[in-house]
Amino acid sequence: MGVTEPTASERALANIVYEHYDLGEITRLHAVPLVHQRRHRKYVIETEAGKFLAKTYKAEPEVLDTLRFQHRLSAHLDENELPVARIQPAFSGNKIVQIDDWALELQEWIEGESMRITGRSLIASADALGRFHIVCRDFPCPERDSRIWRFSEVPRDMFARLYEMAKREDHSRDMDAACNTVALFLRESSNELNQDARDRFETGLIHGDWHGGNLLFRGDQLAAIIDLEFAGDGCYLEDIAYAVSNLCVRTTAEPVKLHQRVDLLLAYYSKHRTLAPSEERSLYYAVGIKHVATVCYQCIQNNGAVAGHSPAQWLAILADQSEWLNERAHAVKKGW
Repeated sequence: MGVTEPTASERALANIVYEHYDLGEITRLHAVPLVHQRRHRKYVIETEAGKFLAKTYKAEPEVLDTLRFQHRLSAHLDENELPVARIQPAFSGNKIVQIDDWALELQEWIEGESMRITGRSLIASADALGRFHIVCRDFPCPERDSRIWRFSEVPRDMFARLYEMAKREDHSRDMDAACNTVALFLRESSNELNQDARDRFETGLIHGDWHGGNLLFRGDQLAAIIDLEFAGDGCYLEDIAYAVSNLCVRTTAEPVKLHQRVDLLLAYYSKHRTLAPSEERSLYYAVGIKHVATVCYQCIQNNGAVAGHSPAQWLAILADQSEWLNERAHAVKKGW
């Protein structure tokens, strides 16, 4: 099979890299598949100096300010021995190269894969999140309303659409019962996570998108924390709820596994930062809202199956998971 000729954009990018970086000969340059280019054009560049991920951005003031913050945060995490993909400086010493109306950064290429859920990987991820919150506690970060966090609002409309999709697939009363179980849990969650409750949550710099795809592993060892795009001022509970939802609840409805995973994650996170009583009380409601919102959104976007389950199967799974989360939430309230 012959070698594919580089595209015009790939040749232009190679020339810019030669002009602005001291990396020696470029041995290979190719675009990342479009499925992995949700927000930015990305390219893999292999050079004599190593392998890099090139990311391009619109050279708009707000975009560049956000990118500079991410670079400062990445360097801070690196200094505190939290693994990241280091940013390669250009000849000028700058970490952003601006060309007309667009900008370029080169990240160190990290050999690894998205997190697979094991006991050891859960420990590593929980330990890293706890350390992240502690070492970044006083780190200057962009202002935003830290008490209005993503997935804090009950996804009523999206859940109604999931229910409609499930009923088209399964007309039995089981779907109605499952819907009622989830809806009742979401209603209680909405009451527990009202604005007054949020005002009691501790805030600081959070990652904002803590899931397995943003944690690169080599075996059970954490190789890099990536995608700092959503990092900023926020409730620590948001990151913790994301972690529990994505790493503990997403792939199982079995009570034993749920207990084991959640207890393990919280135990190792708490080695660095103890949850406040208000966070303990609200955690399982926040996890439920985030999880239901994500499943509903993905089912709607994909018009059907997500992670191997149909809408009707997901509704039944969400009912089982909601029951477990509700039991945990009430156990916390009773001090068990």
